[in-house]
Amino acid sequence: MRRKRSHLYSFVLACFMLLACIQTQAAAANLPPGTSKAIVFLLDASNSMNSNDRERLAKDSIAQLIYSLPSNYYVGFAAYNTSVVSSIGMQDSRDREPVMEAVDAVTYTGYTNAGAGLTTAMELLDTVNAAEKTVVILSDGEIIMSSDDATAESSRQFQAAVENAKTQGARIHVIGLGADMADNDNTIFSASAQTNGINYHAPQSTDIQAVIDSILQEQLGVKKTRSAIVDTDGGTEDITVNIPSANTSRTRILLTSGSPIQNLKADFSAVNGWQYSGSRYTLLELDHPTDPAVHITFQGRAGSQVKVDVISEYVLTTQLQVTYTDPDQTEPEVEYSERVADIAATFYDAGDTDRQMLTDPVFQGLLVPVMVDGDALPCYLKDGTIAFQRAVTADAKVSIQFDFTKLDTNLILEQPVSVDLEGPPVLPEPSPEDYRPQIIVGSLILLALVAMLIIRLASRRKRPKAVPPPPAAAPVAETAAPAARVEETSRYGYVGRLNIYITNTLSGHDFPPLTYNLFRIPGGKRLSLQEILDSCEVDEPFEGADRIFFQPGAGHCLLLTNESDCTLMQNREILMKGHSYEISLNSKVDITFEDERSEIALQYRDVKPSDMRLLAAEPQ
Repeated sequence: MRRKRSHLYSFVLACFMLLACIQTQAAAANLPPGTSKAIVFLLDASNSMNSNDRERLAKDSIAQLIYSLPSNYYVGFAAYNTSVVSSIGMQDSRDREPVMEAVDAVTYTGYTNAGAGLTTAMELLDTVNAAEKTVVILSDGEIIMSSDDATAESSRQFQAAVENAKTQGARIHVIGLGADMADNDNTIFSASAQTNGINYHAPQSTDIQAVIDSILQEQLGVKKTRSAIVDTDGGTEDITVNIPSANTSRTRILLTSGSPIQNLKADFSAVNGWQYSGSRYTLLELDHPTDPAVHITFQGRAGSQVKVDVISEYVLTTQLQVTYTDPDQTEPEVEYSERVADIAATFYDAGDTDRQMLTDPVFQGLLVPVMVDGDALPCYLKDGTIAFQRAVTADAKVSIQFDFTKLDTNLILEQPVSVDLEGPPVLPEPSPEDYRPQIIVGSLILLALVAMLIIRLASRRKRPKAVPPPPAAAPVAETAAPAARVEETSRYGYVGRLNIYITNTLSGHDFPPLTYNLFRIPGGKRLSLQEILDSCEVDEPFEGADRIFFQPGAGHCLLLTNESDCTLMQNREILMKGHSYEISLNSKVDITFEDERSEIALQYRDVKPSDMRLLAAEPQ
């Protein structure tokens, strides 16, 4: 395998960018705490590998894995045959070159002492503090030593190392190379089964590259986007790769093929850049690119395909800003729970806290669910900021976790983050009311009534009793027709509003948060959820929405009746079909519809009288 490392950035920019380069390297060494991960690649270097990996493509695939990993990975390497023949680790993102030098030096010979190899791999992982630890084993056969006793001892070592991995929470993934590894029932494969890892089978060495790609994306969660697939004709290919943003902390452009990639040249703008090449891959690593367009020329074998993938990375720090909205203390019946904290999370480059990140158009409006003390909130990126609200009743420290899985990029930031929220201010003691005027007026009225009663009793004593006339015969009443029944209307009226968050749909479309003003609906009218969604012009089917009903209830509550087969949850309690439930102000209801995919979250919120007058003038 041939590998080269070359600086590709312009000489004109070299002096200008020197200081920035030094600062960037310092930032790479000081990643946000709690974000580090560690991986060790363990290679079977026994004699049988000469048959299964004649072209030494295993080394190419190891390089592809090592150089594609984000900057928060520590990387180590070990190789074994009769004993451990190579071991190096753990290197950060700036020092991965020595790892590849160790890989290059490995030759295939001797027996298969996987016990000693895995023990060494776990010892390497023990040297670093990392949130996630992983071992990837590439082997073409079972543990075999020169004697039965030596084989048994290696197997015992192997199982002890697996137990150590289980204790540390490390995962082991196994790549079985060749025909002898088609059967999962062997000692090497047992390591993944015991540590929640995955087994992969590569029948030939040319299949290792695809397995490495699967481990990167599916097991390690490395995000990458396919930029192009180039059909080569043996001549010079000329392509322009557009990276998602010119503001990434680091971008890697990976070219892979089943045949050699030769004579690659790149034209780009970045603080720094490197090229790593093997026989069937080339990787360009750009440090803080300043232009999203990268121009690349290369040559490939006629009839081959070259896949071009972009791996972008942001190393971030989070800044939280909190403002508060307090209730109007002049209004009657003000409660402490009405205080609302408006929380805004803004993201900055970890190496330059004056440089705001995620502001590019590609991120505008993307859904980023936020978990606040266990409560999931659907939020969206806007101008590099995620904003949400939290009701506050007392001083509290809340934990915040951002879910960036919907973004096609790799984000490195410390999570969760916490923020201290201040409780609502103490309401002033009300001044005692002066009831003396009411007492005086009430006393005068009482005296007047007593006087009137005395005068009436005195006049009745002077008046002779009248003899009542004989009672007249009662007329026979005709049978009256029964009166028509008048339907009783509700004595309650709607108040407040519904905040509607559509978190999942059959079509996959994203909807912004919606608001439906209930206070404008005549009291007593029964509304279905489908009518509310139609009024909000939501053009999306929600099975069962037409059988979920709302009516006003006592105490400003909202009466919800479920006559559908949807799943309704309030405070982790299921709202049963055929029952009605009172939904109080500031309560939340989560609904999963009958298609079992569409989801909506409803929040019942109060509306201040001042806001109600303004909203009443707007169309529904």
